[in-house]
Amino acid sequence: MIRNFFLKLKVRYLLFLLLLGFIININLFYLSSIFLFLKFYLKKNNILFLLASYTFLSFMIFDYAMPKLTLEKSDYYTKSNIEYDINKFFGYFPKKDTVFEEQIYFKDNLLKVNKYNINSYGHRKTYRSNLKDDDCIVLFGGSITFGQSLNENETLSSLIYLKLNQNKSVYNFAFNGYGPHQFLSKLNNNYYQEIKNCNKVSFIYFYIDDHVGRVVGKRSWGDKSPRFVIENGNLIQKDFFSSYPFKIIMKIRKNFRNSKILSLLHNVNLANTEDELLFVKILENIEKKAKSKFPSSETFYILWNRDDSNFKIVDIFFKNKKKIHIEELNISQKYLYNNIPGDNHPTKEFNDILSSIIINNFFGEM
Repeated sequence: MIRNFFLKLKVRYLLFLLLLGFIININLFYLSSIFLFLKFYLKKNNILFLLASYTFLSFMIFDYAMPKLTLEKSDYYTKSNIEYDINKFFGYFPKKDTVFEEQIYFKDNLLKVNKYNINSYGHRKTYRSNLKDDDCIVLFGGSITFGQSLNENETLSSLIYLKLNQNKSVYNFAFNGYGPHQFLSKLNNNYYQEIKNCNKVSFIYFYIDDHVGRVVGKRSWGDKSPRFVIENGNLIQKDFFSSYPFKIIMKIRKNFRNSKILSLLHNVNLANTEDELLFVKILENIEKKAKSKFPSSETFYILWNRDDSNFKIVDIFFKNKKKIHIEELNISQKYLYNNIPGDNHPTKEFNDILSSIIINNFFGEM
């Protein structure tokens, strides 16, 4: 009876089930694939169906078991009360006018408490030399620039401000998981009230290779982030990565990440040439938009190729820019990572060294 029931199912329903299972849940994908084998092979050869069933069942067991078998229990864990809001243009950001606390433990012993002061613009606490803001520095990027796992006096922005003897106002537009696309969306949609009084502006972007994948939605986070596309040579924003129809692609990528088997067939996190072109287009637009809104502005770059990626198009873009290569600074390895499993952001000593180099290379002081 069950056999006859499956044989009577029409192909379009099976294909719909396959698509639905693939989008919603990887395990349903396996089951619906077995149903397809039922439809096409059961009439002709039961052995084929049996082999196919065993194969997909093995895949399911493997995908269920592997994460549990390979999961290493860490003695480190973090407690955080951070909250998020969504802006309709640039997406997620830390809740405004709040102070979040993060507690880092090792074997139930409290190692460190980090506090994140978020101002009325949804950015980390900034430093103003005066109300006129004649000369400003604006940093943008991801968690390294934001200062993840660091207190206010340990961030790159605060150290630059202090070492410049408070002669410039310094602003931090970065946040965890960000790339340059959030900053471009802020510029495009006039979300720069915090620096509207600035005259001369120095923009500093802290680049890591992972940002290329972020701007095209190839990461497991950041679905509530601005999605940019190139149409007829022009860069335009098309809502978020979480908006339909692109949301379907995000779900398919999630299913690949959740499956060890499918991940072996295709790594959805890898960036390609088209991704590089989009990434560079975003940076070009940031420079143009920044220059149009702040004529006396200049853009500088800090480059850290942490993923050993080979991005030729990105390298060509940075070739003639004013930049600092982290790999060329010979900073001690012990400062590059904080040695907290699952975190591994740079230390306060890293920011202390880098801030001095930034000031010397970009501003000719110290």
